[in-house]
Amino acid sequence: MYEHEHNWREIIKSVDPALEEHVAAFTGQVLATESEIPRKYKELILMACSAAIRHGPGTRKRGCEAMHHGASDKEIIEALALVSLTSGFTAFADGINALGDQITVDDAAS
Repeated sequence: MYEHEHNWREIIKSVDPALEEHVAAFTGQVLATESEIPRKYKELILMACSAAIRHGPGTRKRGCEAMHHGASDKEIIEALALVSLTSGFTAFADGINALGDQITVDDAAS
C-alpha cells in the first residue's frame, strides 16, 4: 500500500507517550474485557474488518490472535469468505494471502 510501512504506535509513542498509553489502554479494554463476545470472535471480527479494508498486516495479526484464542482454519476461511460478500472477492483472496502460512494445508484439504 505504501512504499514503506511505519509502526504507527511507535510514532505516536515517540511524539506523545501519554497518548500512546491511552491508545494501548483502550485497545486492551476492548479486547481483554470479558463480555458477551468471546475473545476468539472479537479477533475474527477484527480480522474480517482488516481484510475488508485490505490491511494485510492487521489481517495477519488479528487472524493469528484468533487462532491463538481457539479459532480453527475453517473459521478463519469462513470469516474471510463472509467479508467478501460486502468487500469483494479480493478481500477474501488478500486475507488468505496474509494468513496462508498459518493455515494448515492438511486441515484445509479436508
